[in-house]
Amino acid sequence: ERELEDQRQAEYTQIIIGEVDRLRTLVDEMLGPSGASENDWVNIHELLEHVNQLVEAEHTDTIRICRDYDPSLPEILGDRGRLIQAFLNLVKNAVRAIDGIDGSIVVRTRAHRKFTIGDKIHPLVMRIDVIDTGSGVAPDIAESIFFPMVSGYADGSGLGLPLAQTMINRQGGLIGFKSEPGHTEFTVWLPIEVGK
Repeated sequence: ERELEDQRQAEYTQIIIGEVDRLRTLVDEMLGPSGASENDWVNIHELLEHVNQLVEAEHTDTIRICRDYDPSLPEILGDRGRLIQAFLNLVKNAVRAIDGIDGSIVVRTRAHRKFTIGDKIHPLVMRIDVIDTGSGVAPDIAESIFFPMVSGYADGSGLGLPLAQTMINRQGGLIGFKSEPGHTEFTVWLPIEVGK
């Protein structure tokens, strides 16, 4: 990084270093005995911007992500590293869905009142949508899309969505989707602590 003259390249180097550290920690947690979350207060928009910048840096000039954020959303208590990985998996899937076609990706946040996750009614949750205009989820795998090793792509690992679901569930959240050709929407609901 110190040898680079271009400031933009130096910024990318910082992103790469930060991502390597985050992924190493994530792998250590997954392989380690505890798997405990490191919860702290997280600004969801700052986190989503980090994810969007990672994806846009990887697909320079080919992918633009439209942001549609609700600025009134408060911080939430969560594990930043796991949330980044979950949303990174969702946004990368959206990128793959529109690869080679003239498509778009929207990342949208909203607040919802009185929403049930599991058996608990939460007074307030945030909803994060990752929407793409790709070909959609194939109907023959729609029921099992969150199972490991299920992928709509011949070279896909089938691990991105199951990992995203596990990480969101560990945050007390919920993930779901609806899909048809030209409109696929993955939605994450995360509880908001009232009073924060």
